[in-house]
Amino acid sequence: MENLLKSLPDSELKVMMVIWEKGEKMSTGEILSNLKDTNWKLSTLQIILGRLTEKGFLKNEKIGRYNYYSSLIAEGEYTQFETKNFLKKMFNNSGKKLIASLLEDENTLTEEDIKEIRKMLNRGDV
Repeated sequence: MENLLKSLPDSELKVMMVIWEKGEKMSTGEILSNLKDTNWKLSTLQIILGRLTEKGFLKNEKIGRYNYYSSLIAEGEYTQFETKNFLKKMFNNSGKKLIASLLEDENTLTEEDIKEIRKMLNRGDV
């Protein structure tokens, strides 16, 4: 499926984040009420939901007179796809360069984050 995935614009990603967070099918009204920091009208959301359905990210199911949407793409699958794209574009596919960049800015990773990453690397979790 990864080769069929495409990066989402911020508006579409915002909708997907709401649906992924809920983890189950949601009506259009539920999605709209869970969108924070937007003043979208219902018609705007319907357009975005239509695009996401066309792209294969969402499944639309009509129950009674309401449309319900559920994710066809797992959040983790999309996150991995975007992470690989970011690594390729920004760091020439070098995980070492990415980690070096994170370590250069003392505000990016806490000491606790670094300890946790070391444990993961030592256990082979990554």
